[in-house]
Amino acid sequence: MGKGNRKRNENANSVFAQVATRKSAKKKQGLPTWVGTLIVVSVLVVLVLIATFSVLNSRGTFLRMRTAAHTENYEVTVPMMSYMVYTEYQNYVSMYQQYTSGGGNIKIGGGEGGTALDTNAPLRDQVYSAVTGADGQVQTTTWFDFFANMAEKDVRQVLACCEAARGTLELDDDDKATIQTELDTLETYAKTYGYTTNGYLTLMYGKGVLLKDVRAMMELTQLASKWSTYKSDEFLNAATEDRVNAYYNEHKDTYDVYCNYMGYSFSTTFTPSTSTDNAQKENEDAAKLYQDEQKLLSDGIADLLTATNENEFTGKLKTLLLAHEKFTKAASLKKAVEELTEEEIAACDAAANDKLTAATIKNAADGDGDSKLDEWLFESKKEGEGDDKKTVYQRKANDVKDFNDAVNVVTEGDNKYQKVTSTYAAYMFLSGMHRNDDPVRDVGHILFKSQTFDGKTSTDAYSGATKELADKILARDGTITAYAMAGELLDQLKAEGKITEVTEGDKTYYKIDKAVFEEYGELFTEDSSVFYNGVYKGQMVAEFENWLFDAARKEGEITYPEPIKTTYGYHIMFYTGVQSENWFSTAKNELASEEHTAYLESVQETYAVTVESGNF
Repeated sequence: MGKGNRKRNENANSVFAQVATRKSAKKKQGLPTWVGTLIVVSVLVVLVLIATFSVLNSRGTFLRMRTAAHTENYEVTVPMMSYMVYTEYQNYVSMYQQYTSGGGNIKIGGGEGGTALDTNAPLRDQVYSAVTGADGQVQTTTWFDFFANMAEKDVRQVLACCEAARGTLELDDDDKATIQTELDTLETYAKTYGYTTNGYLTLMYGKGVLLKDVRAMMELTQLASKWSTYKSDEFLNAATEDRVNAYYNEHKDTYDVYCNYMGYSFSTTFTPSTSTDNAQKENEDAAKLYQDEQKLLSDGIADLLTATNENEFTGKLKTLLLAHEKFTKAASLKKAVEELTEEEIAACDAAANDKLTAATIKNAADGDGDSKLDEWLFESKKEGEGDDKKTVYQRKANDVKDFNDAVNVVTEGDNKYQKVTSTYAAYMFLSGMHRNDDPVRDVGHILFKSQTFDGKTSTDAYSGATKELADKILARDGTITAYAMAGELLDQLKAEGKITEVTEGDKTYYKIDKAVFEEYGELFTEDSSVFYNGVYKGQMVAEFENWLFDAARKEGEITYPEPIKTTYGYHIMFYTGVQSENWFSTAKNELASEEHTAYLESVQETYAVTVESGNF
């Protein structure tokens, strides 16, 4: 306050004091009745205004009049932005809980020099610090600002995408139903925890956030997501075979990182006897057997190392596998190898063939297996200078290597034997480095989970088409199972003529239209997706993959009359007929993803988004 202002205030105070002194010296006189009435009315009006202001303020009316972000045709109000900020916060905490054992009053690291995030304290009162830029400077802010920055990025993207979608896409009934389901869930949570809906929203998303604010933000987000998916599909469809091949050639170093090899790791174990009467004799016999097996494996591995090509290595490995199978079979039967019957030898031969088949590993990647083996398979060095420096792998076709760890029988005083294990392994490098040419296929499935249906004697927990199907089974069988649900749906589809029988040569299979399968899949499946594209071996459970990758699969084929059983439950499966190689599917998706990401970045430049960060 300036000197002049202070002086005037001092004078004013002096005048007020004088007036007060003079008035106190006068004889008090009564006020007219109308004056008292006017004062009372004025006070009541002020109180009503204050109460009205408080209600409007608590309901976010004034906040809703302020814009947090906007484009030409769309806006996000302050309550809508508050919903986004606290959604980011809740997602962050949920992610932390998912990947840690955090519980109760969770505290998450606060960056360099910041305080840990305390979920029981206001975000604006907590410090967050982070290293920014190449200079390593530490920028300090609050945890609220941390989440607000994340929300601002999302809102910018949402508004830009909504502008781009304008005139091309709009929310349909399914989109609106999805949003309503989310809103209904919020109201259910509010009742569950004993809050009014508005009270719960205030608790979760900040002061003044009402259901209509959440709906408005969800509508913008849903439209933006719909547009993003629309563009993603557009870029994927534009990734033609020629373009994918060109993309692969530009990124060969990224894709040519797989090798093929073959080999096997054997192990033999000596386990001390627990007998109290014949332990010494039994241990001596077991030690002799262990040593004989060690010699068999040691000699066999040494022979494998003399192989100079794949055929020779394969033959020698088969010989060793069969010899080892016969040795272990004879040992288990407590007789000599020469005493094995033809039937027993045939069983040994079959087991050896199975192991031989599994011995060839195609499209192995660094990190997939044993570290020592990986170090050998993917041994490399850098060659060249500057920007021309490249990774050069050292393995050549037909290189061989052993990985033996032989441990002799150990005793400690009074012939106390210890348990020991020896391993013997040999591998041949077949080819590398190349792109992954494993097959990938597109598939659809309708999953009925065992935990959802097995043993249930009531359908109260189900709704819609699922409840109708379950009611039919319950009335007929008295109990519900996942198998019965899948079987009943298959029978229904067949009875309605949606599943047709096809005979080609000596093969008969059952077919269904993809659109029909998708329609019923969306009604019944308990999985998040009806269709999976680019499924590769090792991605799904064994039973799922065994059906999908069967060479006999036909386009449009459905698993009729029996569903596929897995650890999850029962799957009605559908083969779309789309197949490619792993590298091609990966390159296509990455090409489309790069173009989609570039588009999402450019759309914010095309449609100006104004953010009023000072309003939130």
